[in-house]
Amino acid sequence: MLKAGDTAQARPSRSAGPLCAGQPGTRLGYFLRTFPVLSETFVSAEIRAIAAVTSQPPVVAAMFRPGPGQAGSLKAVGRGRLLYWRDIDKKQIPCLAYALAGLLARRPGAASDALWRSRPGLALQDRLRAVGLAHFFRAHGVTHLHSHFGWEQADVLAHLRRLAGLPYSLTLHAADIFVDPAHLARRLADAAFVATISAFNKHLLVERFGIAPGRIHVVHCGVDVATIDPAPAARPPVPRIFALGRMVPKKGFDVLLQALARLRSQGQAVTAELAGDGPLRPQLMRLAGELGLAQSVFFPGALPHEEAMRRMRDASAVVLACQIAPDGDMDGIPVVLMEAMALGRPVVSTRLSGIPELVAEGCGLLADPGDSASLAEALRQVLGNPSLAASLAAAARCQVERRFTLEGQARRILQLALGHPEGKAA
Repeated sequence: MLKAGDTAQARPSRSAGPLCAGQPGTRLGYFLRTFPVLSETFVSAEIRAIAAVTSQPPVVAAMFRPGPGQAGSLKAVGRGRLLYWRDIDKKQIPCLAYALAGLLARRPGAASDALWRSRPGLALQDRLRAVGLAHFFRAHGVTHLHSHFGWEQADVLAHLRRLAGLPYSLTLHAADIFVDPAHLARRLADAAFVATISAFNKHLLVERFGIAPGRIHVVHCGVDVATIDPAPAARPPVPRIFALGRMVPKKGFDVLLQALARLRSQGQAVTAELAGDGPLRPQLMRLAGELGLAQSVFFPGALPHEEAMRRMRDASAVVLACQIAPDGDMDGIPVVLMEAMALGRPVVSTRLSGIPELVAEGCGLLADPGDSASLAEALRQVLGNPSLAASLAAAARCQVERRFTLEGQARRILQLALGHPEGKAA
């Protein structure tokens, strides 16, 4: 079991102790596919925010550790409150036997049925792991489980509900809705409620899956506004653009490069940092060279969150050219835009998915997805008009303070999951 502050690659304890320890109470638990992930800082942030507003910090389990270079921070989880499902194995048979006996005593019919007739098709070894997982959560006083994304961990959550009577809920984001959603309806069927990050997503879930609107709640991701001081207006000698994201088709980095080439051809001097990593990075670096941008566009790679925020603070504008990928994937409401707006940076993005719910009129400029000419024009307006940039930046900060705070997100999840007084909307 990882301790807070350990690296995500460290091997957890495989002793029986964590499964046998007990702690009574009423508490929210998380069961995630992979944790902690650098590109999913909003999950760790939500867990950390919930810990700050309730007397019972969340307990977390995950199916997988992040891969090399993908690990985020473990600061959201304290000592003894993190378990990796795949590490529950035969070395913990004594505790698994104890947990199984307890489950069969409390829920003889349901537990027996779940063990031998698992709807998601879990192998017997995984069903035994689920017994240990259920005991881990129950021993820590967990009464509701929550997760982000509708991936295969949702099948385990549905199994835990039948096995141990633990209700669960899901927050859906983007690819889990837009790309290959064949299993999603089944995974949502037994959920106590479904949260999603935008009104756009809610409408899609109602239309595509026939889910009753009352079961779906819009819970915007948020940022910790209190810890983000607005930056002074950036006036470098040459305007500087900052973009951050995984280098995959839906982020539109190719469109951004084409827009920058258009600005260059129009005599607009500008430098840009395209931060992040991913499968398209080599291709994008080649494209920058082909467009004559090798001396003005830089690719610093994946950055720690603090460094990304520092570079964002120094930017004249923050840009994210979101578009629909060939497989149908697209962004929901990128947290990087919220962070930029909280910093008081003017933002430029696209009219796609839930982005207009964040970058409302007067809070930034939106271009047409996949349209480099439209994006170049929006950038030209922001970079060439300091008064407009300042107005957009001020309105952006106010928008995040009103509607996209991390504390508001945490309180809403608590309210939906546990009905805690702490969960009442601020």
